[in-house]
Amino acid sequence: MKRLASVALSIFSLFAIVSSASAASPHPVQSNVTAPVTVTKLVIEEDIPRYFYPGDYAPIWVTAFFSDGTSKVVSNEVNILEEAACEYIKQPRTVYAMVKATHSTGSDVGWFTVEYGGLEKTIYFSVR
Repeated sequence: MKRLASVALSIFSLFAIVSSASAASPHPVQSNVTAPVTVTKLVIEEDIPRYFYPGDYAPIWVTAFFSDGTSKVVSNEVNILEEAACEYIKQPRTVYAMVKATHSTGSDVGWFTVEYGGLEKTIYFSVR
């Protein structure tokens, strides 16, 4: 009987040690703090014809790629920094914007520069 009591006490002691050890072990902490997402790349897709004359329009799609792996079409959210021989026209009800050829620059080259999230991108094209 003493032996049975001794075994029971040993098992109880072992259980108490294991329980206290697991209670003291660190648990992962969930945090709501996330790193800021930044723009890593801007891509401009355009459908400007080879012969782009003053008064002609062409659609423009600007896509921003972010550091978290996502992307978004931001054609109507960009800042227009510079325009030459064209006018960048935002289209709030669509995912694309429009570029309108306005006049030849003398060198037959038009361009516009957009900025989004600290990145800039320029597209050059021919205006007849």
